[in-house]
Amino acid sequence: MSKAHLGFQVRQHNPWRVWLGIALVLLLLFIMFLVGRAYQSYELRQLKLEKEVLLNRVAEVEQRNTSLVKKNAKLQGISKVEHDAYEKANRSQVALQRELLEMKEQLVFYQGIVSPEQLSLGVNIQSFELNKKNNLGMYYYKLVLSKRGKSNKFVKGRFDLLIKGQQDGQSKDLSLKKIKQEYKEKDSKFSFRYFQVFEGDMLLPDLFEPYDVQVKIKPSTKKIKPFSESISWTQAMSGGNN
Repeated sequence: MSKAHLGFQVRQHNPWRVWLGIALVLLLLFIMFLVGRAYQSYELRQLKLEKEVLLNRVAEVEQRNTSLVKKNAKLQGISKVEHDAYEKANRSQVALQRELLEMKEQLVFYQGIVSPEQLSLGVNIQSFELNKKNNLGMYYYKLVLSKRGKSNKFVKGRFDLLIKGQQDGQSKDLSLKKIKQEYKEKDSKFSFRYFQVFEGDMLLPDLFEPYDVQVKIKPSTKKIKPFSESISWTQAMSGGNN
């Protein structure tokens, strides 16, 4: 006995539901994009406000520090009766200078991330300065590197300072490895989330006349390209490129 033929089954197809689902997904993605961009703008405004507050605070502390320096200069020539006052003022000056350094280091962080054009991950040569220590060719150097971009990721790599100059009428380049006192490999390696400070003493050879400093940055972090920046010796001696 044969089974009865069931015939064809007709299924209803509603393509408008598919398109509605796609439209809802696209709308949701667009809303998420707008919310993310608005939040990023809010964060930038907050950082700019914090930076302005910190700049005002730095100016205030620098003014107080200058006043203390003048006061100390006067107290140095006064009798022992006022020795305690001199010591107290000197301690206050040291504390202010420490506070000022900490705030300036915070500014390095803000300056590295606040500008919208600096949102891509990278490394900045925030500042480089030199100070002469004696007449025998000894100099103190200070290099500040900061991160560009808003990522919480550490940036790593190494740098080198190349002192360009002349000796006996011929051009000569001196690397940090050759002239830094008690040089160690870690002295030229960086690893930081916001900024890092490198400082030390370097001794130039006799009859060497420097005219330029080349800072070479060689990141090991992916997507960050190596680069170099030249700073004139005169500029570095007058307060650096900050």
